[in-house]
Amino acid sequence: MSKRLATIQALVIISSILITTGNVSGQSDETVIDTDVIWDSYDFDDYYPCEGKLRISDGGSLTIRDSFVDIGCDITVDNGGILHLHNSIVSCGLTDQVGSPSNSDCPSGIMGYGYWDEDSRSSFMVPTEGIGGDFTVTMYSVGGASYYGGQAFVGDSEAISLNGTEHTFEFSDANDEGIWIGLIGYGQAPVSVSRILIETGTEEIIFEGIHLERTNMMGAGSHEFEILVNGQMQLDSSSLRGVKVSVGSEGEVVANSSVFGGVGPIVLASDSSSIHILGNSTFSDSLDDHDIRGTAFSEIVWGEEASGSGGFTDRWERRVVDQNIIFDAKGVVFRVNGLGIEGGSSFESFSDDSGGGLVNGGGERVVQIGWSNGTVWNETATVEILSYRTGWNPDSSGIGNYGGSSIALSWNTEQSIRQNTPFIEWASLEIIHESEESDLVGHMGDSVQVKASFTNSGTATASFYISCDILQTGLDADIGGYQGLVLSGGDTDEITFGWRGGDTGDLSLECEVLTPTQLVVDDSFGGGKMTTESVSWIEGADEEGLPMISILVAIVVAAVITGFWLVRRSSLDPEDHESEYSKVV
Repeated sequence: MSKRLATIQALVIISSILITTGNVSGQSDETVIDTDVIWDSYDFDDYYPCEGKLRISDGGSLTIRDSFVDIGCDITVDNGGILHLHNSIVSCGLTDQVGSPSNSDCPSGIMGYGYWDEDSRSSFMVPTEGIGGDFTVTMYSVGGASYYGGQAFVGDSEAISLNGTEHTFEFSDANDEGIWIGLIGYGQAPVSVSRILIETGTEEIIFEGIHLERTNMMGAGSHEFEILVNGQMQLDSSSLRGVKVSVGSEGEVVANSSVFGGVGPIVLASDSSSIHILGNSTFSDSLDDHDIRGTAFSEIVWGEEASGSGGFTDRWERRVVDQNIIFDAKGVVFRVNGLGIEGGSSFESFSDDSGGGLVNGGGERVVQIGWSNGTVWNETATVEILSYRTGWNPDSSGIGNYGGSSIALSWNTEQSIRQNTPFIEWASLEIIHESEESDLVGHMGDSVQVKASFTNSGTATASFYISCDILQTGLDADIGGYQGLVLSGGDTDEITFGWRGGDTGDLSLECEVLTPTQLVVDDSFGGGKMTTESVSWIEGADEEGLPMISILVAIVVAAVITGFWLVRRSSLDPEDHESEYSKVV
């Protein structure tokens, strides 16, 4: 009876809380908050278990006030939803108690940055207060990583070789000031410490790595739970510990005088994501060498009183990935100079059949760093055109590369290189009249004069040609072959050529600018077609009288020759006739 009564009382309490604070609905392993809900001064698991997934939908809000939440689920804040932490702690279960075992749900280890020099290498201190006599210290790596090739330094001792996933140091007669152990890894590999075990012979003491005093070491481990913010997340005088935070498209995080421990880097996933670190907000134990990671144009506001993890951990990094340079032509060879913090790296590539060329092979790279000391570094890379050749500027033309030189590389995902290219446009195409009164009449076998005018509204010179067809028949027009012109950027010029008629009738020319085959889109450099007015082609007058004249001339010549032959023949005597005849026979 008592168990049944207790169950009923619990249900009444839960129902009253939900009625007074808002609506919560659940489906499968996801719980949805779609109205205003307040959790006030309660332990999380006492009244609302966080298991599976928790979603704050559009129009819903969850306010956690004056509470400690031992998080055990992923939380998603939809666009239009709000998660508000006020004077509260949301944690994956990390505690500051010495002797507690490592919590696999929390990033509780520490890791170096991979530096070898004595001033920059990783070090941690073994607490020895109250420890006397002989004792051992065993350090364990994070995630079972191998110490192979690493070295440890205890005070001024010689380097101690490391191997395996753990290493034990032996000590005696320690003082209360602690023992510092320096670490370097193989190559540039960082060395990690998940926890240390101190054994005195009478007791065992465990310290999680995150609770050790250290220098040049950041947090290490993995996040078990994530808060994905596509709406709004507000923190006022609150603490978030050991939980991954991602800010999606249109998502916003605003923290005022709040703490992020083992949370960073907070990832801003898009250019429309934003984060504001205000008041005396602080970061500590971020799991990479920066507290915030944003895209090129995501909004990052860092207040004057806010502080980051410090040391070699930067306040933020901006990164660009899969950056594409777009050209109007394929086969453009280019080089990107000034990559990297020192600006000494370069990368060479070429545009593909779509005109695109990936920067740095499409790999992710850092373009801005907000250093821990408050200064900011920005990438200032440039694009150098090595070969941008088309049919309008071949090597033999004497015209230089299109595209320009030393072009500033933007941080945009795509950057179009269209400067220092030509753009040819028709100005006019007309038949030249012999006089103002003359009609447009052409005689077969003769030609009429045609004038084609062009404007180059681009900034580079083009050497181009045109071809013409008969508009009415689609056949090639006889214009004496391709007609060409070299036109500088910003200029207008013309070419004149003859059009010889081949058919009678009212016919027009349709002329087209021949564009380079290297272009991805045919009209990227302009071009197009233009048509003349029609010309009436007729049989020529000279051609009609010429056959009769030729016949008359032939008749006259034949008559003269015949007459001359008859006169000469009549002057010969009969014997001469016979002799002449015999010669003929």
